[in-house]
Amino acid sequence: MRYSVTYFVSIILALIGFGCQSSSSKNDVKSSSRTVTINIVDEPQVLDPRKCRDLKSQTIVRMLFEGLTRVNPLEKPELALAESVEISSDLRKYTFHLKESIWSNGDPVTASDFAYSWKQTLSKDFPSDTAFNLYVIKNGKAAKEGKVDIDKIGVEVIDDHTLVVELENPTPYFLELTAFPSFFPVNQKLDKQNPSWAQNADTYVGNGPFQLKDWKHQDQLCLAKNEKYWDERQVKLKNIQLQILQPDTELKLFEKNEISWAGSPLSTLPVDAIKMLRGKNLLNTKELLGTYFFRTNTQRAPFNHPLMRKAFALAMNRQAIVDHVTQGNQIPATGLVPISLGLQEEPYFQDSDVQTARALFSEALNELHLTREEIPEISLMYRAGERAHLIAQAVQQQWFEAFGIRVKLEAIEGKVYIERISKQDYQLASCDWIADFPDPINFLEVFKHKKGGSNNTSWENSHFTELLDLSSQILDPHKRIEILKESEKILMEEMPIIPVFYYTMLYVNQPALKDVALSSMGQIDFKWASIEEGIVQEETR
Repeated sequence: MRYSVTYFVSIILALIGFGCQSSSSKNDVKSSSRTVTINIVDEPQVLDPRKCRDLKSQTIVRMLFEGLTRVNPLEKPELALAESVEISSDLRKYTFHLKESIWSNGDPVTASDFAYSWKQTLSKDFPSDTAFNLYVIKNGKAAKEGKVDIDKIGVEVIDDHTLVVELENPTPYFLELTAFPSFFPVNQKLDKQNPSWAQNADTYVGNGPFQLKDWKHQDQLCLAKNEKYWDERQVKLKNIQLQILQPDTELKLFEKNEISWAGSPLSTLPVDAIKMLRGKNLLNTKELLGTYFFRTNTQRAPFNHPLMRKAFALAMNRQAIVDHVTQGNQIPATGLVPISLGLQEEPYFQDSDVQTARALFSEALNELHLTREEIPEISLMYRAGERAHLIAQAVQQQWFEAFGIRVKLEAIEGKVYIERISKQDYQLASCDWIADFPDPINFLEVFKHKKGGSNNTSWENSHFTELLDLSSQILDPHKRIEILKESEKILMEEMPIIPVFYYTMLYVNQPALKDVALSSMGQIDFKWASIEEGIVQEETR
């Protein structure tokens, strides 16, 4: 029996409750009524859907690729390359029937392209920080760890248009997962011929609403409407220009109507401009299912002791940071999972509890057999940028006032920052996690295994892992939430990460730009967007 995506989602919910412009005119939005120009601040790390980890790279990849499903403007998954889907009664087997579609180079998109991509990602030696998203597939994790042959994973190609997926456990958010880049196909023939195809525009092949036409590294990317896209009639824009600019330059160009969208989710508005934009009634805000936090390296003194980690967490004044530094209506975070996802009924700890922090600090020193003077130099690493620097300065002062120690600040360029996080070459590091799908498990599972691709704290707790495993076997939504609450409590007791605040998105957009789909996961999608003629941006100064 085949189900529409609407019917499928209702079942699950019931069970769980072209060409680019010339460089001389590349910033001129007004020169083309079907061109959108946005700022991405820095070079995308990678545009291979199997490898992209950061929000920026994932956003661009979503423009260039299509999966089995796509998140629509109402933030619900809808069928995309899947024409229909059949679900077994135990909710562990999915049979996808694919639409007729082609790659941007004219090759047909087949079920084998999906299976090939997923198997590559789950191969033991394939570098992917988001492979854990595919662990819901039967034997996916075991294959990644080299415990079973890759052909043993629960993916079967019946024919060019039929893909069968068997899961480890019932997964109520599976259709949302299949809209995530980790689940996208890649052109199997191309990837075998040229494994570096995703590094340059002239070899890049996708199957999404736009295609990569030009990529001037460290300068700009130019995307054009993909005329071969299966749903190309829905795509109204002709070009999307992705500029690499500093946020202050971005806002100046926005004021001149040369940038279509400024701020979240791909850049950050200058802190000193927020009040002005709010006063002009230009500032838009939207909840972002994401948390800004500090990772701790639990293998390095003094953060190899949970009491020291907790002391630093309790000494912070988060309310002061969101009131005076970020100024974007962010919510102080006393847990990892955003409050709107329903785990945290009350704070796991009190914000700015300096008295308790000092007591824990002294206790940790005693157990580490250290004096205050013998504490190793502590450094806080963060990706270079105005807001991150201001946050780092604020907590540096707060920790000095609480403990009388000075924390060294390290502002690091993007790629070096990622490398150091991956190698765990840090003591404290500012980080964040943005939801890939709106479920608490997406935050908690990051820290399930210390060798997980995105953990990078060296922390692991067997009971925490057992609870997450148990939650995946529970169909009752209330029982599942209670188990996840208990797991988050363990995370906050041992504090391998120190939460700071829950995100909000702050952005401005030209009034003529319509129907941009912006989700609470920070996914910005221009598939349905259009430019309305005759509307001019008002002066913002």
